[in-house]
Amino acid sequence: MLDLQSVNRSDIAAVQSEFKEINAALLRHNPDGDFLLSLCVWGAANVRAWGKDYGNISRTSDDITPSWTRMLTNFDSASRRELYAHPGSWNDPDMLFIGKGDFDANHLTEARSHFALWAMVNAPLMLGTDLRTTAPALMDIVGNAEIIALNQDPAGNQATLAYDADDLSILVKPLASGQKAVAIFNRGLAPIDVDLMAEHLKLRKDAAITLTDLWTGTSSTFTAATRLRVAPRETLVFRANGERALANGVYLSEQPGSVNPAVDGVTRPQADPTVFRSSAGWFGTKGAGERPMYAGWGGARADSTPYGQTLQIAGVGYAAGIGVLANSRLEVRNHGYRSLTAKVGVDDSARDRRAAVTFMMYGDGKLLAKSKALRWGQPAQALNANVEGVKIVELVARSTADDNEQLPVSWGDAALRSN
Repeated sequence: MLDLQSVNRSDIAAVQSEFKEINAALLRHNPDGDFLLSLCVWGAANVRAWGKDYGNISRTSDDITPSWTRMLTNFDSASRRELYAHPGSWNDPDMLFIGKGDFDANHLTEARSHFALWAMVNAPLMLGTDLRTTAPALMDIVGNAEIIALNQDPAGNQATLAYDADDLSILVKPLASGQKAVAIFNRGLAPIDVDLMAEHLKLRKDAAITLTDLWTGTSSTFTAATRLRVAPRETLVFRANGERALANGVYLSEQPGSVNPAVDGVTRPQADPTVFRSSAGWFGTKGAGERPMYAGWGGARADSTPYGQTLQIAGVGYAAGIGVLANSRLEVRNHGYRSLTAKVGVDDSARDRRAAVTFMMYGDGKLLAKSKALRWGQPAQALNANVEGVKIVELVARSTADDNEQLPVSWGDAALRSN
């Protein structure tokens, strides 16, 4: 935990220096690396960008309390940092409060949601309760081996938000087996009829999809879409098995644990803003949800702009891809694929409509592909690179813009392919 008597947590350089020193000391005295370093700076000091260099888990928010609303705040602080979590360095929205307050034995629905959401974002599953006096029904929740397996899946992918609206979220987590975990979370006080779409899962809509309920163990099959009723504050959790929409590869947003925002372009780090998102009425879950006009701190995102909007270049939308600011560099681990393809350009949400951006792909440090200089409103350019035998692919967006925060760019349909 940071010593606030000697270091102000808003002093990024000082906080980073202190944890760098702690990390170095641990390595000196534990050269085998047999330790876990938690960076408890409550999400401040731009820890999302550098925490992975020094620690194993990084707190994303203030301390949790056993209340439903605080759980939501802490969950939201981690759920939009899907590209800032990787094997060996995880987002930490604080401990589980199952067994206390709004998550006690009288609130089993809330307790299940708390546990499932932490599992989906790969948060540490640390319980803050006395197991000797914990009710059997709560022990059944925290002992659910299927849910724990999602949290411990070796692929190391944090779930991404496939649908995001005021009262409902659909989170999808690609698993090492090739299957997908999906959590459908109703944070509101009324039941919701949800259309779970094959598109949410990035699975073929003309092929059968099997859902296995990880709370009950029951299975069902659908094609294209299925309707599910989600009770107030309930989280349904399934393991989904179907045929990938991208048959010959994987979208980068399907492997967030292998995409590292080495430089995310953020020049003015700021706390995640709290944005009131009023409901415009219930229109169902077909589509990507009610996207806010402004909802973020500019960090790299999967299937979204840095500010939470749908990826779009010159009027063409992309359901898959990576959104990031200009003057950024993404590192992508290549798991044996032969090519990387993307449609690149300045996102339509950019406020800077004059600066040009050049996109480049590097393979193990060697330039493989380069776009022309692209400005706002110009059509996306297809960029392709042969990455056979390459271990690390770097995606670079370079500009002479004065303000990166005004210039979000999109790597639309970015994918690693086997051909």
